[in-house]
Amino acid sequence: MPAAADLDALESRTAFREWSARPAGQRADPRRFGMLCAALGVDLEHPAPALGVVGSKGKGTTVAFASALLVEAGLRVGTVFSPGLVTNRDRVRVDGAVLPIETYAALLERVDAALRTLPPPTAGYLGPSGFFLAAGLAHFAAVGCEALVLEAGIGGRRDDLGRVGVTGLAMAEVFLEHTDLLGGTIGEIAGDKVGAARPGAQFITHLAQSEEAEAVIRAHAESVGAERIRVDAAARAPYAEAVGPGLGGMNAAHGMLAARRLLAGMGRTDVTPEQLRAAGARVSYPGRLSRHEVGDPGSRTTVFVDSAISRDGFENALAHVERETGAPPPLTLVSVPRTKDLAGFQEVAGRLRGRVVFVALERVHLHYPEPSEWHGEWATAAELPSLLRAAPVVLAIGTASFSAEVLRQLGVDTDRVL
Repeated sequence: MPAAADLDALESRTAFREWSARPAGQRADPRRFGMLCAALGVDLEHPAPALGVVGSKGKGTTVAFASALLVEAGLRVGTVFSPGLVTNRDRVRVDGAVLPIETYAALLERVDAALRTLPPPTAGYLGPSGFFLAAGLAHFAAVGCEALVLEAGIGGRRDDLGRVGVTGLAMAEVFLEHTDLLGGTIGEIAGDKVGAARPGAQFITHLAQSEEAEAVIRAHAESVGAERIRVDAAARAPYAEAVGPGLGGMNAAHGMLAARRLLAGMGRTDVTPEQLRAAGARVSYPGRLSRHEVGDPGSRTTVFVDSAISRDGFENALAHVERETGAPPPLTLVSVPRTKDLAGFQEVAGRLRGRVVFVALERVHLHYPEPSEWHGEWATAAELPSLLRAAPVVLAIGTASFSAEVLRQLGVDTDRVL
């Protein structure tokens, strides 16, 4: 069985090979994903019935709950998360479970062997998210998955997911992000994300958005002939018993609603209220308002971990901690790049009475602010282990990369999410 260090080396040599060797300023070549899938024998136009998931925030929760309901309905379900919860091995799952290490290692080698048959990446590289998406599609076809749930990396039309003939598209919250890649306005970003639904897609579900974004979604749904379903508070009501409160609960309900629409398109019998509740109970998705106890019995620390990257998400997480513990967190650890809602985080952090520390991770290639730009305490990744035990209650909040590192430090098991 490969050790963790061996897996890291294998992933670097395979999934991250072209990305790591890219010349400065080079961008991904969207053609390479299609070429790789062809070399693997993957049919991008007619995969198993597939739900694509796009958005700026809430994709992972949408993916987890959609997958859970499809499993509860009796299907064999292949899921691709982007990124993984803690490790890259977390990305590709069947019925919510990661692949055995030997299977995972063999899959990486198989996909890399196919990638090496392509011409050199002179016009652009294949990114890791495309590599893992291709790996997932190849594995799911090999093991006979009956339904797929596929999370986009960045964007939609420009993402490798946009080359897959998805049956339906679920679109989570959209806000200004990656403006250098996706566009400088909410409308342009929404257009890129919803563009993952191509002609032939049966439906597009989406959370309530800004007027500008919704106009773009409506126009695109009409242009590709897809049914459009807006998921608002009223649409969430049938799922209230199965999902949690707040923003996470809305994303969870969205995932279940999209999964039901996928089942309908497959001609499957609709799920029962009992199955909805059972699907909700299946999900164990750390890093999304999850609670963890660490330390010795005499000095326990309660750590809440959330992957929020917007002002509203930060405020929702703080309210959740106060509901759970009866008080605001005495220590909040924050880690968000400039490309997310850094100003919103600054504003909320400035109102907190407790200690707030910005944590800058290493080797995650995010555009963090400079220490002088954050109006408060600053820490490095090396200080994270001690910070996670520096108060009776800690809220750790930020990017998925940050949540993954926190969960790794806490030793949380992420082998199963369903």
